[in-house]
Amino acid sequence: MPLSAAVLAYIADSALDWYLNKKSPFHQTIQQKPLISKIESNAITFPGGSGNISVAVRGAYGAGGVNDTLKGFTADDTVSFYNPANHDRLLYVWREMHLGIGLTFTELKHDGITVSNAENGTGQTNHTKREETALINMWQDKLFDLGEQYARSLNGLYWGDGTADALGIHGLRHFLVEDPSIGTVGGMNRATAANAFIRNRARTAAFGTKVGTTPALSAHGGDAVTSTPANGGALIQVLQEEYRQLRRYGGNPNCFMAGSDFIGAYETEIRANGNYSERGFTGSQDGAMGPILFNGQRIVYDPTLDDLGLEKRGYWWDDRHIMLAKMDKEWKRTYNPARPHDQFVLHRSITNTGQMVAKQLNSGLVIDIA
Repeated sequence: MPLSAAVLAYIADSALDWYLNKKSPFHQTIQQKPLISKIESNAITFPGGSGNISVAVRGAYGAGGVNDTLKGFTADDTVSFYNPANHDRLLYVWREMHLGIGLTFTELKHDGITVSNAENGTGQTNHTKREETALINMWQDKLFDLGEQYARSLNGLYWGDGTADALGIHGLRHFLVEDPSIGTVGGMNRATAANAFIRNRARTAAFGTKVGTTPALSAHGGDAVTSTPANGGALIQVLQEEYRQLRRYGGNPNCFMAGSDFIGAYETEIRANGNYSERGFTGSQDGAMGPILFNGQRIVYDPTLDDLGLEKRGYWWDDRHIMLAKMDKEWKRTYNPARPHDQFVLHRSITNTGQMVAKQLNSGLVIDIA
């Protein structure tokens, strides 16, 4: 197959006689991806199974008022008993994902590289005096591209709601949603009153509208917050209220990520309500603020939220309750497949097998500023 114009252009750009950067390109668009490190640092493993990751949950206790309360008795009075049967199961289907690259031996020859093992494309060696013409190592550059694209794809999945790819994994926005009174999680319908325990908390415009028509839903949150420094800070006050509710059922929210506008509003409220210097105005002054926190928990800026148009949003959750489940020895596996017998083409692959799972959602919050 002849090389495409794009590939030829890439070869030309990578083999200039005169060049600015000898070893690696100046990367221009690599953003921080804090959600990846947060999720993968707390991942769990599972051995396999028929296709589901099963999580036992309990949202009800007793027997609906039938013989399930303390009652007085005396002497030989007859007493009653009840048989608890209240646990449910959330079921999450584990998924397989793949990302791979391919390139021809011809491209490597243009870059002054020979492949010594033609079966699987290993053992690359440089031609004599290759350094006189080569700008970068094309193969290493392509592998770097694969690594960065893997990180971008994974970051997109972690921030996703699970709808972009029917065979992909769920993301944080599958569990922490704008309107927690609808949708399903792990096969359970959140709209069912008996399943209210799997609803996350929400302070969004969408949920504010829903609460306006169904006031009982206010137990799970309300409208978006109009940030203002007045009266101690509107956003600060709501976060204080939400912190109590997120801990109400044993939660310990320890992950807080937000978009740029959300963090900017919070910074403004802090400054207006007591950001002072111990030196007054003597000496040099620095108007910048350090990392912002709430109750000791750092609110981390994630640029992906800006990319998603969610710069006014924050997500606050307990990473014991929402986590990545990886199949043992099947996460971030790399492959060097043998080349096709009738083509001089190299391939490299990365595969993941697992799923995002949730055990408890009333310890997580979606919050927007208006």
